[in-house]
Amino acid sequence: MPMFEVVGVMSTDLTYSVGFGFVTHEKEENFDWVLKTLRKLLTSKINMPKVIVTDKDMSLMKAVGNVFPESYAMNCYFHLQTYIKQRCILDCKYLLEKKRMGKR
Repeated sequence: MPMFEVVGVMSTDLTYSVGFGFVTHEKEENFDWVLKTLRKLLTSKINMPKVIVTDKDMSLMKAVGNVFPESYAMNCYFHLQTYIKQRCILDCKYLLEKKRMGKR
């Protein structure tokens, strides 16, 4: 059962836990429920998140857009960097394999 964690970041770059939610599956409707529950806890417009960072999960990104349309959604730098690195490795392997096959 996946755990959904909500973390805040202070101006000093320190993080703090806002809440946790267990979801049966990483689906948009489950993320909607967790985010709507969180939104109910944020009683004033001042408390609404200005930026929401996700791990590039499309279901989560859609849920963020539904529940917090006024927030700016971004992809996590760490996850993007990991994705780019994996993509470069795959592309390089493909090009090397293609080059090797052409020489035969």
